[in-house]
Amino acid sequence: MSENGLTVNECVERAVRYLPEGDEPVVSDGTDGYALLLRRLCSEVRKWDEADDQLEEEHLELLIHQSLNEANQDAHVIDAFQKELRTTLSSTPTEEFRIIFPLNIRETRNESAPRGISARATTIRKLEESEWSELSEKARDATETRHEGQSYDEFIETAPEKLTSSRHNTFYEFRTEARNSSIAISLLGRDLDIILGKLNFTVIDSSLNQTALEELRSLERSLPESIVRPGVYLVTQEGEYVEFRAGRDFESYSGFRLPRGFQADFESLRQFPMEVAVEEVDRDIADAFRALQSGLTATTNENAFLYYWRGIEEITLHARGAGSEEALKRTLPLVQDEFDLEILESVTEDLAGKRNEIVHSGIESPVYVRDVNLVRQLLFLSIEEMLSLRNDKYTRRQILGILKRGLNDDGQLDQTRQQVEKEKSEKDKIIKEIEGVRRWKEERKPTEHVERTQQAD
Repeated sequence: MSENGLTVNECVERAVRYLPEGDEPVVSDGTDGYALLLRRLCSEVRKWDEADDQLEEEHLELLIHQSLNEANQDAHVIDAFQKELRTTLSSTPTEEFRIIFPLNIRETRNESAPRGISARATTIRKLEESEWSELSEKARDATETRHEGQSYDEFIETAPEKLTSSRHNTFYEFRTEARNSSIAISLLGRDLDIILGKLNFTVIDSSLNQTALEELRSLERSLPESIVRPGVYLVTQEGEYVEFRAGRDFESYSGFRLPRGFQADFESLRQFPMEVAVEEVDRDIADAFRALQSGLTATTNENAFLYYWRGIEEITLHARGAGSEEALKRTLPLVQDEFDLEILESVTEDLAGKRNEIVHSGIESPVYVRDVNLVRQLLFLSIEEMLSLRNDKYTRRQILGILKRGLNDDGQLDQTRQQVEKEKSEKDKIIKEIEGVRRWKEERKPTEHVERTQQAD
């Protein structure tokens, strides 16, 4: 229940009505669907002229509640929301915040966690364990600072040891200018799933045994071991400890051991120009990482399936309003080296139908472990190939050509080229005919005027 009396579901129902035309809400009775709705709404808000780096997801959640309440009887809720943003963002000056947090990364003798990881406007940097310990001790002494009724000392006493243990975690920091600590934390949260998606893409084996697809019929699944959002954040303002914040899913926290070869693999991924995207396609790749992370940590088959599907739509540059099955078909050129295309083509219609039933009708269509694993694999392999294309300097238009026609043979491609050239030639002829008509009319105007004048005399 929010402070203004709205439940999460009520906020979802009301927010959905104001999503961009053609966007599709995720049917969910949990917070996963709401988080995705916020993400989509945030994406639209950032396109406004007034948008700046303060517009991040967790802070926007509060503003959405406020604006919906303010515009309760108003059809122009977006205008009210925009007004609320302007008021909030211009009301207070910014200050420097530093956020320190553990990530459940277990380093090995040969593999170390990255010293710095970036995604769009967010960069996190690795810390020494001693810096975490020093600030953690200050937080435990500050018993007057409380979060949801608990002091940090009380929180640590009841939390699992693995939550902050140096044996199970690597510590990172994030620095930012913000108007308050809530905004500072949510600025980190804005791109953290992209960062974690990049890490998990590197450390998780994406291989899938094709012969096992027909055997995996379970309705339940075990969450894959992965690097997850922090279970706790410590916040300093102007160099002094001010508060802590608890993460959402720290109960299932466990350390993830970095596999052999991680550093080399991640170094290759680091070259992806996510922070300074030169083309819109880079934003799509970033959002695919975000969807991958959400899918890995989703608690139900249905939500994992929908998050991975969203990632596939992003990585295949899926046009809004296009058929769902097309998104899967556009992965085929990207995964052809790893998959039997006949198997994929035989299941695309079934998977697309299942996705549409869940999203559009709310039907509890059974999502099997096989379905989840398959779309996850398609997303993994598609991201991998797309990164290769971008590193090889393929343009967006060239990538679109690969997604649309990558499986066409040379004869089909030549035929398409000839047809396009013929159509262009025919269009050029028509344009020249139109130009001739216009010229003729222009040249005849003075003559017609003289003739009409003489007849009048």
